[in-house]
Amino acid sequence: KTGVMDYNWSDKNILIAEDIDVNYRFLEKILQDTGASIKRVLNGQEAVDYCRENDDVDLVLMDIQMPGMDGYEASTAIKKIRVNLPIIAQTAHSIEGGREKGIESGCDEYIVKPININKLYATIDRFLKQMIIVLLIFLFHKSKQFQVYDYE
Repeated sequence: KTGVMDYNWSDKNILIAEDIDVNYRFLEKILQDTGASIKRVLNGQEAVDYCRENDDVDLVLMDIQMPGMDGYEASTAIKKIRVNLPIIAQTAHSIEGGREKGIESGCDEYIVKPININKLYATIDRFLKQMIIVLLIFLFHKSKQFQVYDYE
């Protein structure tokens, strides 16, 4: 059994795109003990703008049903800016074909509310660890690109 004490994300920035206050407060409450820095936007367009202007976002929790630009559209736009940024879609009810539409729009995972807290922790942790691996691979290849070989 895992709990919040197993997760230390004090060096991570999580963006929550959620227009409903009670839903945001729930997510903020369950994430606060992880040490993650939490930012909130109220709709899809704000999420896209925030990700464009802030390259330190490590993960997005994306509500699907928001006013204006919805979570699907926002995810598509964000992936054009930050292809490797993990986006976890969350929705109030299981929409027919919603998971498939979420994945097609760029979401990396799809969680139906009510949210299973331990599943959410494990899902976020998995994607944050994947981001570290992607970064290490990128840095490794970048260092190889500029390595000078002296064959004399």
